[in-house]
Amino acid sequence: MSRQTETCRTLYWYIHKKLILRKGTVAPRNESSLAPVDKGFGAWSFLIAAFFIEGLVWGFLNAFGVFLDGYLNDPTFLSQPHASSLLPLIRPAILRIIYCSGTTWLAISSTPLSCLLGPYNLPHHCEISLSSTDIYVGRCYPLLGEPVGFECQVSTLIGLQGVLHAVGRSLLYAPCISYMSEWFVARRGLANGIIFAGTATGGLILPLILPELISRYGTAKTSRILSVALAALLLPVLPFVKPRIPISRNQQQVAPPRSREWIKSTSFWILLAANTFQGFGYFVPIVWLPTFAHAMNLSVTNSSLTVALLNGASVLGRLSMEYLSDKFNP
Repeated sequence: MSRQTETCRTLYWYIHKKLILRKGTVAPRNESSLAPVDKGFGAWSFLIAAFFIEGLVWGFLNAFGVFLDGYLNDPTFLSQPHASSLLPLIRPAILRIIYCSGTTWLAISSTPLSCLLGPYNLPHHCEISLSSTDIYVGRCYPLLGEPVGFECQVSTLIGLQGVLHAVGRSLLYAPCISYMSEWFVARRGLANGIIFAGTATGGLILPLILPELISRYGTAKTSRILSVALAALLLPVLPFVKPRIPISRNQQQVAPPRSREWIKSTSFWILLAANTFQGFGYFVPIVWLPTFAHAMNLSVTNSSLTVALLNGASVLGRLSMEYLSDKFNP
């Protein structure tokens, strides 16, 4: 099961791939002056950069169960009231903010309120468009976790890791999805599979690293180490996350009419309902596997390995599903 099957992403993906981005919906441009689609250095460098950003942004979320197990066994947190019920809210808070940020931009951009979006509502490709500045602002999000090393209040931890981190992750993640449709058309499914596989790859690697760090330094210092490392790893790949169509040219284009066909699509609403139902159980194993394994008296390493194996299998699922979408449902 891949994260693409989750409800919020399903909504964005259905509108983005099936209904809005159709041939003839965008005003013609002088393609000879642009980088090639589906090939070339620009397309593949963007794809590799998006893969790494996806892994760094979402990998922590897929490995959060390791952190949660550490939090729930840390006397500093357990001594605080309601800690055992509040700490598990960090990951859902991040997810809801990131998911809702995408659907919020999409919903607002389809209404007269689109003028409030400013640079987020550039009229190109009928999709969410973000300036490159947002990516570099979003790069600062890992550093927001540093105060966790000094502030041990559960409420502050939720605010820093659950809210501020989510805002920064949104600024990094949304451009990758937005620009992808410019760089890949015929191979769009495969491109999405590679990008989304970054999530599972991050979720595969981090659970193998975090237990040793948490055991040696504790959850607070590990969080600071991870924050600085993520900020440093993001810097080299950010220059490659850029639109294929220059923003100045996009601003000169007349925005095409926005399609609302998806509202009338029965298949879409059935898909949305099915994904909403399965979404209630999707996050349970990722969040609680290490804690459950720990309760069964497994070692910390083996407890974290359960999450790594789950994410490792997800890499194959994401790649294969997206590859097949190009072949059988382009």
